[in-house]
Amino acid sequence: MDAIAKPSALASPKLIKNAKGAVVPSSQMAHIAYGCEHMRTMMENARKQTFGHYRGILQKIYEEPSIIAQTYNNKTDGQSVVSLRPLYLCLQCPNIMTEADRDEHIDSKRHIFAVESRSGNVYCGDCQDFIYDPILEERRLQKGKKRKYENSTTTEEHKLVLNNSTFLPCRAIGLRGLYNMGQTCFMSVILQTLIHNPFIRNYYLSEGHKTVECERESCVSCALDEMFVEFHSVEKTEGFGAVNMLMGSWLAGEALAGYQQQDAHEYMQFMLNTLHLQNGGSADSEDCDCIVHQTFYGRLSSTVTCDNCRNTTTALDPYMDLSLDIRNLPKKKKSESSEDNHIALQSCLDRFTGREKLGAAEYTCQTCDGGQNATKQLSIKQLPPVLPIHLKRFEHSKSTSTKLETRISFPLSLDLYPYTTAYRSTAPAKHAAPRNTNHNVNSPANTLVYELSSVVVHKGKIDSGHYISYSREGDDWFMFDDSKVVLASEREVLGAEAYLLFYMVQALEV
Repeated sequence: MDAIAKPSALASPKLIKNAKGAVVPSSQMAHIAYGCEHMRTMMENARKQTFGHYRGILQKIYEEPSIIAQTYNNKTDGQSVVSLRPLYLCLQCPNIMTEADRDEHIDSKRHIFAVESRSGNVYCGDCQDFIYDPILEERRLQKGKKRKYENSTTTEEHKLVLNNSTFLPCRAIGLRGLYNMGQTCFMSVILQTLIHNPFIRNYYLSEGHKTVECERESCVSCALDEMFVEFHSVEKTEGFGAVNMLMGSWLAGEALAGYQQQDAHEYMQFMLNTLHLQNGGSADSEDCDCIVHQTFYGRLSSTVTCDNCRNTTTALDPYMDLSLDIRNLPKKKKSESSEDNHIALQSCLDRFTGREKLGAAEYTCQTCDGGQNATKQLSIKQLPPVLPIHLKRFEHSKSTSTKLETRISFPLSLDLYPYTTAYRSTAPAKHAAPRNTNHNVNSPANTLVYELSSVVVHKGKIDSGHYISYSREGDDWFMFDDSKVVLASEREVLGAEAYLLFYMVQALEV
C-alpha cells in the first residue's frame, strides 16, 4: 500500500461538553466523517485496501491465539519474542512492532497508521495519538466479522440511556492510593507493587480467583480481588480503604495483628505465601502452577568444591526473592562530578554470586572423609518473570536494631545473565567469554534483560520511619505515599533510597 505524504500535524479533536460542563458521551457527539485529516487522505486513496487489511488485523487479534498478535521479530537476532506490552500492527504492511519500532517505521516507511494489538484501536503517527474513526470503529466492534453490526436499541431507549448515564473516563488503570489505617504504609507499598504487576493483575482481572465461590473467612486473595475490581472498574481520585485486606492479614498472620509498624519485606513474603495457599498452591514447589509460583518462583544453584580433592557437590534451592548484603562493600571513589558515594546494585549481585571460602570446620568432604577447606558459590539456575530484590538495610541484634543508610544505585534495565548458572558454566576463567548459545528461553542469546517495575523505599529511622513506593504504568512512573499518588520522574525513582526492587523480564521468547 502506498505511503501517505506527511502534511502538517493537526490538533487532536476536543471533547464535547454540555451546558453544565460535563463531557458528552460519544453517542451524543456530532457525526465525524473520519478519525483525522490523515485518515481521510488514506480512505480517499485506498479505501478498499484499508478496510480489508484492518479486517485481517482484527481477525488476527480476536480469532487467532492471543500470543500471535503479541509476538514480534527481534531486530538484533531475528528471534520471535512475546511482548508483555501492547504491540502495533501496521495498517499498510504486515509488520508487527514495538512502540519504538512503530515510530521508526512511521518515519522511514511513511506508514503512519498502526493498530494496537490488544484492543484494535487505530494510532495515527502524524497526529501522534489514537484516533476515533466511526467506520473503522464499527468494524472493530464486529471484531473482524463480515456480518453487519445490528443495533436493536430504539430511539426511546437511546434517550433513556443518555438521560440516566454518567460519563466515565475511557480507562481506569489502577492509579489510586490507599488510606493509612494506623501505620499500615508497610502493607500499602506491597499492595501497590502487586496491583501494578501485569502477571498478577491479569490473573485477577480474568477471574483467576473466583470470590463468589470462595468459602474462606476473611480471605486475603478475595480482598486482593476486590481491590483489582475497584481499581480497574472506575477511575477515582480518592484513596481506597483496604479494610478487608487488613482484617484478612491479621487473621492469616498473627504477628501482623495490631497497629504497630511492620517490615515491608516480611509482609511481602507473607502475602506471597498466603496467595500461594489460597490459589491452589501445592507443597511441591517445582510442580506448583499457582499464579505466585508462575510469577515469582526461581531456583538458586549452590556448588561447594573441596580444595583438596576438587570434588563438587551441587544443591538447588527455591527462592521468591534475592536478599543482598550491602555491608562492607567497597564504595566507588568519589569524583568531582559525583554528588555522593554509592554502591552499584551489580556489585551487590557480584558479591552474592561470588566465591566464598569455607573452613575445615564448616565443610565435611564425603570423598576425603573429613573436614576440608572448600569454596562455595551461588548462581541463579532459574529466573522468574518478576524478580524481587531485597537490600538488607536493617540489622538486628539482641540489644539494638540499626538501619544502614548506604546508597545503592540501580539501573532501569538490568542484565542478569552474568549471574546465572549458564554463564558460570561457560566462563570458568576470570575473563572467559560466554559462548553464543541461548541458555534461557526467556530472552535472546547471552542476555537476560529485566526492566525495573517497582521500588519500595523506607524513609527515616528504623523505629520511626515511613514507607513509600514507585511503580511504572506504561512509560510513566508514579509515586505512592499512602493515599497520595503523583507523577514521578525517572531521576526521582533512580535517586530513591531503595529497600525493595522489583525487576520484570523485558520479553518472553517463544
